[in-house]
Amino acid sequence: MDTLCRICCIPAELLAKIPGLGPIVRMCCTSVGQKVLMALTGLALCGFLVAHLSGNLLLFAGEEQFNAYAERLHSMGLLLKMAEVGLLVTFLAHLGLAVSTTAMSRRARSKQYAEKESKQGAFAIPNGGASNWMLLTGLGIGAFLVLHLVDLKFKERTDLDYGTQDGAYATVHMVLSSPISFVAYGVALILLGIHLSHGIRSALQSLGVSHPKWNKLIEFGSMFIAWAIALGFICVLGWVILNS
Repeated sequence: MDTLCRICCIPAELLAKIPGLGPIVRMCCTSVGQKVLMALTGLALCGFLVAHLSGNLLLFAGEEQFNAYAERLHSMGLLLKMAEVGLLVTFLAHLGLAVSTTAMSRRARSKQYAEKESKQGAFAIPNGGASNWMLLTGLGIGAFLVLHLVDLKFKERTDLDYGTQDGAYATVHMVLSSPISFVAYGVALILLGIHLSHGIRSALQSLGVSHPKWNKLIEFGSMFIAWAIALGFICVLGWVILNS
């Protein structure tokens, strides 16, 4: 973990050498600064998920509508490439900050606890259980992202015949009909729901969105948004079953 933390700090060390940026970078390297940055990058990724889900749900509108959406998306050209690079940088920054804050938290402890106590169950969806699985669920989502890119971005799955598919609609159906992809997507979406169920609430807390009078409502709203996103993507797997 310490090695990963040092690797994640390399970009910050380089930026700190730029005149005028040193104080800002040092502030961002504190535990509070990193939590704020992780919150901002996490909420930005949530925004992307909502936009991506809205596009995916067009599968239910039919082949013509979804293919038209995919064509409009790819017609953006350079803007799409820039958005993809920005998304990748945001994801890597979020992952790096997660590793760094975890390492900093472990180093801050004077000793490891013999037993980690929690007021909630070990696999509770609200704060307790989900918070204990944030790094692992995040890494699982990252592994799924690699498969997703291989499946639909680069189209490099050797067991799938992309050449026989006419349009994005048919390609998505073929990919998700593969048992490997179907199971991997299902597992990843459950991990996503668990991750977001704590991540959204934690991000809001890091940004100061907290008040004793409204915390329960904020927690419920965070849970609702998290599982609405996850279940929305799971509906796409239902679409595959209905159209098999």
